[in-house]
Amino acid sequence: MNLSVAAQLLSAVTNVLFVAVIAVGYYMMIRLYRQMVRVYDRMLHVTEAQRLAVGRPQVIVDDDYGRLPEVDVVVRNVSQGAAKEITFEFSAPVESSDGTVISDLAYFKDGLNFLAPNGQVTCHWDNLHSLLPFLEEKGLTEGITVTTRYKDLAGESYETAWTLNPFVYRDGRYVQSKGIGDVARGVEELVERVEELSQRLEALPDGRDKGAGAGRNAQSHERAEESR
Repeated sequence: MNLSVAAQLLSAVTNVLFVAVIAVGYYMMIRLYRQMVRVYDRMLHVTEAQRLAVGRPQVIVDDDYGRLPEVDVVVRNVSQGAAKEITFEFSAPVESSDGTVISDLAYFKDGLNFLAPNGQVTCHWDNLHSLLPFLEEKGLTEGITVTTRYKDLAGESYETAWTLNPFVYRDGRYVQSKGIGDVARGVEELVERVEELSQRLEALPDGRDKGAGAGRNAQSHERAEESR
């Protein structure tokens, strides 16, 4: 075999090895890319599972009867997911018997930017005894529907409709609950009574001092009689 043939053979082998190395490298890159895609998919699934585990937001506008006969209107996020860009739409104005339009409050008209999980915003509506005749006169015996629209933190939109209907408590026999204000007033009355009792005790004559003085005078008188 002459040198020319050997050189050609060596060149061919070198080319084959070079192509094989490139093919192996390309195969490894494809395999690595597929592994990265699988890892990324798993991360997406985990993120989605975490989001679902936290829960989607659910914002409602509810009528709260925890202080009957007083009635409150409460915006609640009753889930574990935060809500943003919250807007409200009322089928009729929410109005109290004194003419205050609750649905014209700023956070109802302009909406809320954010409401945390289990967060709420409360506003007093009216006294039940005044509210029912007023709503009946307005023809709202079926209640007022509030449609709430909002988004979760990922930007997905939701909508919830809720009905405010105080007539469900008409002719009801309810127990008026004691709130923190009632407790505070009770404490203030107790303090006032204690102060009044203390002032009365201070105004009374001190019988012990007078008794002690009389005893000392009697002893001095006895000593004087003995010395005589």
